[in-house]
Amino acid sequence: MKKIFNFIIIFYAATCFGQSYQGKIEKVSENSLYQIKLTPEVISASKNNLDFLRIFDSKNNEVPYVLFAGKSSDLKLVSLPIISKNITGNDTTSIIISNEKQINLDHLTLKIANTAVDKKYSISGSNDKNEWFGLVLNQTVTDLNEGRKTAVSRDFSFPLNNYKFLKFDFVDKNSLPINILEAYAQEKFSINNEKTELLGFREKITTDKETKQTKITITFDEPQLIEKLSFDISSPGYFLRDSRITVNKTRKRHKRTENFDEETAAFQLNSKTKNIFEIPEFFTDKFTIIIDNNDNMPLEVNKIRFFQSSQKILADLKKNESYTLKIDSKYTKPSYDLAESGIDFNQNYPAANLNKLQKTEDTSGKNKAESFWQTPYFMWICIILAVIFIGYFAVGLLKDVNKEN
Repeated sequence: MKKIFNFIIIFYAATCFGQSYQGKIEKVSENSLYQIKLTPEVISASKNNLDFLRIFDSKNNEVPYVLFAGKSSDLKLVSLPIISKNITGNDTTSIIISNEKQINLDHLTLKIANTAVDKKYSISGSNDKNEWFGLVLNQTVTDLNEGRKTAVSRDFSFPLNNYKFLKFDFVDKNSLPINILEAYAQEKFSINNEKTELLGFREKITTDKETKQTKITITFDEPQLIEKLSFDISSPGYFLRDSRITVNKTRKRHKRTENFDEETAAFQLNSKTKNIFEIPEFFTDKFTIIIDNNDNMPLEVNKIRFFQSSQKILADLKKNESYTLKIDSKYTKPSYDLAESGIDFNQNYPAANLNKLQKTEDTSGKNKAESFWQTPYFMWICIILAVIFIGYFAVGLLKDVNKEN
C-alpha cells in the first residue's frame, strides 16, 4: 500500500511540476520560409526530443514547422590527388589517393580511360600508408567505355571514414591494367555536417597509478547531446592510447536499484592523427573519459572540445509578426503537412534568430478555463480514493480469512 502511494505522489509531481520553456523569435522583414537554428540550450531543454517543440504567433495560433537539414544537393567537385600508382607483376594495380584533410568520405569518383574490360577491386584505408584496413572487398566495376569520350567517370561507395589515404587494388590477373586519370569527391558526400561547439562545462582530471588510467570527468549544468569530441594533447610526442567514454546509469536488478557505468564510445588517441572523433550520440550532464596509460606517462591534455550536430527547423513566418517557440514535455508529436507541401529542401532559406529561453510555469498555449472535473487534480483524487477503497476491502477480506483459519 505504501509503495502505491509513493508511486502516485512521484508520478503526480513529475506530471504537474515539470519545467517548461519559451523563447521569442526575432521579427522578420518579409513573408517567407525561415530556418531557425536550435541551439544547444533548446536541445537540452527539450531533453533531445523535438516533439516537445511548438511555435505560436501573437494570437496563440500554432505555426507548423518541419525539420530542416539544409542544402544537400550541391555537386561541387573536390579533387583528391593520386599520390601513388603501382603495378605489382601481373596481379594487381594499386592506386593510393590522399585525403590529407581527413574529411569524412563514403563515396568518391574515379575518372578512368576507356577500356572494354571489367575489373574486380578492393578498397582499404590507412593513416600512415603502412597499416591498411579493409573497407570494400572483391567488388566489380563494369561498363568502362564511353562512346563519345575518351574516359568515363565511375562512382565507388564504401563505409563512412576519414582515413588520410585510400587504396584501390584492381585485380589484373585476367586482363591488362586500367588507366586511372583522376579522383574526386562530390561535396555532399565529403563535407562534414555542421557542428555546434558545447561550452560551459567543468572538467576534473585524475590519474590512478594502480589501475594505470587517467580519468577525465566532464560535468555540464544541464544534460547535453554529444556527438563529437576533439583533444589537444601536448605531450608526450608519441603515443597510442585506448580510450573510452562511460556514463553512470541506474538499473533494476533482483528488486534492487544499482548504479553501473555504461560504455558509450571507444576510440584511440594517436600522436599521428588530429584526435577528432565522431561518436555515437549520447545525452547526459556528466560522463567520464577513461584513458589506458599502461606503463606510459599520462598524456598532457591541454584542451577537450565537445560538439553536437546543428539542428534547424523551417517555418513559414510573416513580416513583423511576433512568434514564440515553446518547449513542454506535455506536448506530443505534432502532425503538420508542411513537409508534404512541395517545399524545396535544397534551397538556402533566410535565418530567423531565436532569443534566449526563459523558464515558464505553463506553456500549454491554451488560456481557456477548465472545469474542476476536467483537471488532473480531479483525476488523481479519483485514483487515490479508488486505491483507498480497494485497499480497505482487501484488508477486511484478509482479516476474515485469518479468522476462519
